[in-house]
Amino acid sequence: MVTVLVDPEVTRRKFTRELDLWKEHGDLQLRGWMILKEDHSVPSIELALVAPVSTGGPANKLDSVVCAIRLAYNNYDLWPPSLTFIDVFTREPARPQVRAFLNTPEGARDVLINGHPDTNMPFVCLPGIREYHSHPQHTGDDWHLHRPIREGSISVICERIWLAMAKNVVGLRVTLQTLPTASQQAQFGIRIMQGDVGENTVLLAPADLI
Repeated sequence: MVTVLVDPEVTRRKFTRELDLWKEHGDLQLRGWMILKEDHSVPSIELALVAPVSTGGPANKLDSVVCAIRLAYNNYDLWPPSLTFIDVFTREPARPQVRAFLNTPEGARDVLINGHPDTNMPFVCLPGIREYHSHPQHTGDDWHLHRPIREGSISVICERIWLAMAKNVVGLRVTLQTLPTASQQAQFGIRIMQGDVGENTVLLAPADLI
């Protein structure tokens, strides 16, 4: 049970405004954002992020859900929104199929942390997200320093997730490993590859999809 600190009607109005502003973004479909569920009573929104994964040439691609998220806006904007990665089918918490790379002067930095100390679930280590501000290492970076520039808005969070987790998808890596004994089956794996789209440079090969 989450403590109610903001009038629920005020929170719903702010959430609805954020959602309307986000929907006015003209290229949502081109970026592969799909709304799975809107809930104005919580309030929250569930989204799937689809990326075109190349399978051999510009005309050959496999549209894949690289991650699905739930953004919960309870007590907004006294609190920042909470971001949870979910399974697109069950809507239960799940690890995404890709990592989250942030471009820095020192190179690409992975900002997807495998386990938050409070929830033990993966979270994106970026300002404007509740899991970032509640992490003990970020006690000096208070949410209210970021609130005036709307870093908790659906538009800002979606843009950052898209840049870090979908725009940089460059293709697939397929591996086949045969085992020494006849009683054991071969191991087959498919991995979504991320990197610099222009340079086609691979950053990381995350966990197997199948």
